[in-house]
Amino acid sequence: MDINNYFELEYLKELYTRKIKKSKSKGIDKVSSETFEKNLNENLNLIIRKVLNKTYKFSPYLEILKLKGRNKSPRVISIPTIRDKIVLLAIKEILHDAFATDVNRKLPNNYIKDIKKYLDANSGENFYLKLDLEKFYDKINRNILMEKLKDRDLPDGTEELILEAISTITVPLNTKKSSYINYESPLGVPQGLSISNILAQIYVLDFDKTILKRKYFYQRYVDDILLINNASFSSFRVDNFTTEIEKLKLSINKEKTEQNSLNNLPFTFLSYKISNSNISVAEKNVELFLRRIAGKFTWFKNGLHNKDKRPEYLKNDIEKFKRVFLEELNESITGTISNEKNYGWLFYFSEITDVNLLFRLDKIISNFFKGIDEFDNAAPNQLKKLVRTYYCIKHKDLNYIANFDIYDTIRKKRDFLVFRGRISRTQSYSDEQINLKFEKYQLNRIYKLEKDLGYKYF
Repeated sequence: MDINNYFELEYLKELYTRKIKKSKSKGIDKVSSETFEKNLNENLNLIIRKVLNKTYKFSPYLEILKLKGRNKSPRVISIPTIRDKIVLLAIKEILHDAFATDVNRKLPNNYIKDIKKYLDANSGENFYLKLDLEKFYDKINRNILMEKLKDRDLPDGTEELILEAISTITVPLNTKKSSYINYESPLGVPQGLSISNILAQIYVLDFDKTILKRKYFYQRYVDDILLINNASFSSFRVDNFTTEIEKLKLSINKEKTEQNSLNNLPFTFLSYKISNSNISVAEKNVELFLRRIAGKFTWFKNGLHNKDKRPEYLKNDIEKFKRVFLEELNESITGTISNEKNYGWLFYFSEITDVNLLFRLDKIISNFFKGIDEFDNAAPNQLKKLVRTYYCIKHKDLNYIANFDIYDTIRKKRDFLVFRGRISRTQSYSDEQINLKFEKYQLNRIYKLEKDLGYKYF
């Protein structure tokens, strides 16, 4: 492996275009992707020169706090500058190539598929043990991590770049440089970097391999560990797992340790609720989804009573406002496709077997239309259904599902934005303006669909 292959102008341009160009997040320097792109070649060549002569330094990451729930400390997310994002993406590609056969790149759905296969093949009584790695990212020992990286003979200079990246501090906006020392720590990998997840996986590779040698069904997704067996787990076994993880200077969160028979009590994993006979959605994720749907109705009702709360170009057209509301509601129900990727609540939970839950949710959504005179107090025929969406996903018949990819010309995008009330029908816009407004709207819709999950690792 040669580092020059990863830090080459056209390769970095491709990474920027594919992964960063559409991003709206800004780092501590407040430079947007639009601003960065104005001098793209110059900026990329500067990165290349500094990486190859080993003088590259990361800027402090910008702190974003993600709430995890009542009485819980927020998760600290680190936002790099655009420049640093490009370097981190190149490092990520190096790591994926170096650990191609070891690093698990499965989506959450595939973990659930594996659980289903195991339970189908082992129909007797099953017992589960759930473990949680306490403050996983924060407790990663950098010295141990770097030793594991040395075993793979990474390109010259890569290890130094990685150590620099994970040692860079994360600070709130407008923090004085004189206070930077207060944010330094000898431990941990910042969350939110494109390399965070793969480094965390590399760190526990040996632990995974050790446990996989045993007869138990074993899965780990970031800091969530699941074991299933046809006999209960003794305290000796639990202590044994704890000892193995402590070799990495990590610890098990005993308050979150759960074990029981699946005959007695289901468990949740990756927001699925799993029992011997049924795979459903965890209650809190059902409630979150319904709150999002209810919020959409509140938005519509507010727009009915106050036209200033409608999209700019729908203020004087109540019929079109109704149609736009229904289309956006349908997107929340079916999810959407963008750049050939699937987004949405039911795409994530497509491995459930609890179809009755979907019937109940469809009925609840239909009932939300009661009391809305503009829809004659009943769900319209155009309202889409979770049940049908589920079967369309299972049978890969995706024509029923909203798809941003069909808007593949400027004219189609313009007509879409006019219909959704985002641009004026009479005003003139350049192709670039149409593309930017379409991308902005699309990303906003996808962001809201992702929030519906209530479960996201960075």
